[in-house]
Amino acid sequence: MKNLNLKSVLLTAIAVSLSVFTYGQVDHSKMKMTHDKGGVMKQKEMAVMLNDANLNKAYMHYTIIKEAMFKGDAKKVQMMSDMLVSILHTYGNAPQALNISVALAKADKIEVQRTLFADLTGAFEPLLKGSVTKGAIYKNFCPMANGSGSYWFSNSEKIVNPYFSGNMTGCGSVKETFKSI
Repeated sequence: MKNLNLKSVLLTAIAVSLSVFTYGQVDHSKMKMTHDKGGVMKQKEMAVMLNDANLNKAYMHYTIIKEAMFKGDAKKVQMMSDMLVSILHTYGNAPQALNISVALAKADKIEVQRTLFADLTGAFEPLLKGSVTKGAIYKNFCPMANGSGSYWFSNSEKIVNPYFSGNMTGCGSVKETFKSI
């Protein structure tokens, strides 16, 4: 019986590890709070789908980069940006976003990464407009980010500002919404 339990635990741990590796981390900006029948709050993920599988992957990595920026994790920003470079090579329709992603993957200071992220957001906008097939993408703006103001995209109307770690995280507002027609 002990061997069976140990095997079950090991198999479960391997399965969980593989699913985390395969599907990446959850972007908390995609989460929506709901209540179950007992009144307990729980989170429900709001999915965003785009009209191209590679663009969908690229946007997913964009949101992971955004979350790493929010946490001030420069190493994770570099790692995810490097992965974004590979996806954008496959996508093939985003040379400006690709060039910015290359620079973002090389930058090791969060302040530099935040400036490049603003540029990446600008490069992503024409790719995202008109491409949403499910859900919504919110274009947010903070007038104090990067000195003169910067935009970012999220899957939630709730403002979670990636340009300020720890303070002023709610600074900004939704300026535009991209959704399926």
